[in-house]
Amino acid sequence: MPRSLFGFVLFGFVLLAFGCSADVVEEEEAAETEDEIVATFDRIGRIDLNKTSRILLVGDSSKLGELPLWSATTRARRYAQLYPSDQIVLFVTKDASSAGITQAGATAVRDEPFGVVALADLKRLSAAKLVAALDRFSRIASLDFFGHSSPFGALLEAEGEDRTLGASAPANIAALADNFARDANPYVTLNGCNGGASTAAYLSKLWRVPVSGALTGTNFQVLMSDGRWYFNDEGFSPPGTTTVAKNERSFGPASSPSCRAGACVRMKPQDAPYRGVWANPDTGFQYGLGYFKFFCDFPDVNACRRGMAASLYAFASIKPIDRRSSDADVKEVLADFFCSGSKDPAWFDGCRAQLFAAAASGAAFSPMRSANDWSHECDFKGCQQKLRCKVVDGAPQKKTCAWVSPACADSQSAASCRPKNTTKQTTNAELARYLEGHRLLRGN
Repeated sequence: MPRSLFGFVLFGFVLLAFGCSADVVEEEEAAETEDEIVATFDRIGRIDLNKTSRILLVGDSSKLGELPLWSATTRARRYAQLYPSDQIVLFVTKDASSAGITQAGATAVRDEPFGVVALADLKRLSAAKLVAALDRFSRIASLDFFGHSSPFGALLEAEGEDRTLGASAPANIAALADNFARDANPYVTLNGCNGGASTAAYLSKLWRVPVSGALTGTNFQVLMSDGRWYFNDEGFSPPGTTTVAKNERSFGPASSPSCRAGACVRMKPQDAPYRGVWANPDTGFQYGLGYFKFFCDFPDVNACRRGMAASLYAFASIKPIDRRSSDADVKEVLADFFCSGSKDPAWFDGCRAQLFAAAASGAAFSPMRSANDWSHECDFKGCQQKLRCKVVDGAPQKKTCAWVSPACADSQSAASCRPKNTTKQTTNAELARYLEGHRLLRGN
């Protein structure tokens, strides 16, 4: 069961909150929530659409509490530390509590910043209106999504039409290709289940930026007293470890923000193939990958490298890094990115050693702990395995999907199309590209 975590106070970035709390509230409080759709912590309450912007989207958070929001605010704090001159904007679904926003002392935005898209239009987070609002930003440096998602798109709201951000949906999604600040090494991250199944590669090709996504389910990790991150469930960290009050590891001792201020949660893929609501209950998804995989389906390889490295700098890890960091420090963060902590500390240490040994020798390697022989094999345009689902009236059906080998015929069962992956070069290529990107950004 999930651990009981800290309370939440927002800090230091522009905040856009859509809709009211899912909880029952007094009439006066509910009315206030309807009005205060946008708030900012600069005490001015305005958004500069021409400023370089870091945009974080908190989507469907049904039954997840504030964890997607805290994951976003943890990353937002890294952005504030790395890029103090950039504008940091957070779009939040109605699932996040308005009480936390009010408690933080935020200033409501009264001016209409998005032209034809009125603030009142965003009380419910529809994909078309969201994209229209994002299209007003002229310099998007990064776009991060946190919340529920499916193999076919990120879920902005739990219910209703036009709530999915994915391949060809909404119809105006291609418009954002011209909004990225190409001189700021832009990238997109999809922090939710199976964002890498189809959506990440599609958006990468459409927007011409690196886009990362999971190839399995995702979960929330918290920083623990031994200085490492662990999944937020009982039994996933070594005996005797406890949650921390401040995050000195990700931000350094000079900053060390409080966990109560939303600075100690991150999302990370699970260490096994997905077995959630979309999976065939008999087989699960069969293949997986234990880290967020980047896709770069566009010609500029160096833009891919630089964007990947820039995303790593913002990853809440065991130490803060930036373009000036040594290769040794970047490798420590990469080990934390690729390998997941366990209640057995020896597992992480072994994974770390094998990660860099395989990178040096070219040996087959995947950091996924469970079903390691069924790790995905992917390049930067897609994966070898294909996702097969039962389709009714053009729509894939839940509880019918599984990854199968490329040659698997429709007449074959999913279980019979599950050969072992003996190649396992995906992680080696991914690691190399992060390091290449860091050296490009560092200038040597």
